[in-house]
Amino acid sequence: RGLATVVPIQLIRLWSWRDLQERICGVSEVELENLKRHTTYKNCTSTNVHVGYMWEALESFNQKQRRCFLRFVWGRSSLPTVDKWERNFTVQLLSGTDDTRLPCSHTCFFTLDLPTFSCSEVCHARLLYCITNCLAIDADGAAARSLNWDEDDED
Repeated sequence: RGLATVVPIQLIRLWSWRDLQERICGVSEVELENLKRHTTYKNCTSTNVHVGYMWEALESFNQKQRRCFLRFVWGRSSLPTVDKWERNFTVQLLSGTDDTRLPCSHTCFFTLDLPTFSCSEVCHARLLYCITNCLAIDADGAAARSLNWDEDDED
């Protein structure tokens, strides 16, 4: 049962559990250089100062925080293996400096809407807040249910 229903058990024995985990789940260590190689930019370039703030924040994060960041922007906690990338990470820079805004992610599209923060410290704090407090991919549905909103209600 399980994986053996798809892959013959004799072949599974050829790999260690670590090799299987990496092939199925992706690489557990979040290597930022790998992520950078698979990043595209909208409304900015890789050399934009605000994009630099984001990479600076990610470089300061430990591995657990980096996995939380991936979960925030992609809904997954690991990067694919080098040969399995299907979609690039997209950073879309928002216009207008506003330190009160929070980054917004679109997990289906592996996209981060990044506000133009005034400094790297603000960017770091806002990203850390998001990855720590946004634990559900579809929290809007949960929020609506908690408020007893019902789309079918005609009242």
